[in-house]
Amino acid sequence: MAIDDPDAFEIQEFAGIDIFEPGSIIERYVDWNRLFHILLLTGAAFGITVGLTVILMIPMIAAGFIIVDLVTGNIWLDPLAIIITTFAEIGFVIPPIWYARKNGYKLSTLGIKNMKSIKEGLLGIIIGGAMLVANLLVTLFIGLVFDVPDSSGGFFVVGNLLEVALWVILMFGVVGFSEELLFRGFLQRRMEMYFSQRKSNPGLYALIITSFIFAAIHFARSHPRISCAETELLDYGSNHGPWI
Repeated sequence: MAIDDPDAFEIQEFAGIDIFEPGSIIERYVDWNRLFHILLLTGAAFGITVGLTVILMIPMIAAGFIIVDLVTGNIWLDPLAIIITTFAEIGFVIPPIWYARKNGYKLSTLGIKNMKSIKEGLLGIIIGGAMLVANLLVTLFIGLVFDVPDSSGGFFVVGNLLEVALWVILMFGVVGFSEELLFRGFLQRRMEMYFSQRKSNPGLYALIITSFIFAAIHFARSHPRISCAETELLDYGSNHGPWI
């Protein structure tokens, strides 16, 4: 499965009448009321994810896999706790899928498509790998130039290669997929449809606003400078290549 290009709106065109049948494949248009509803669902996705994280953390704390120092505020997480709580990111896909099903749209309207070309898949992996390396280099550069401390505080220490492998798989298969579906396939795609009726360059407006929302939701996870750099780099790369 892959996240399709948000610019490629899959709208069914009927020959002879030169119009789109509203609601057959994707929305005919997006007005402010619909966009506001979509923004609310995006917020709900974040709320569901936070709620699932808390629910998953409670037994982890009880079992000693998560230790919170109430005096210093430091948190230590066992790698197993990180792996388990990562599944909370599935909450990001619940509102978009509910929205599509409720309105009778196919999952392709959220950017999900079958990978039909091995070449396309390999190209996506290559570009994704290049983005990952570039992201690490930018993060390292900013950390050296601005003397940014380790935001993790050493709370996550990998114990073995199996944990690393599981972490990487979850980052691509759960975290990456969930966030791409919500922000690109659901939010950015419809925001571009909204601005297409009002601005000369709707893709740019949609990209900037979606990137801002993405950064705001992830702001607390790392240093502000690093968050902005990662967001700009990843959003640019994801919109200029067949990224999964």
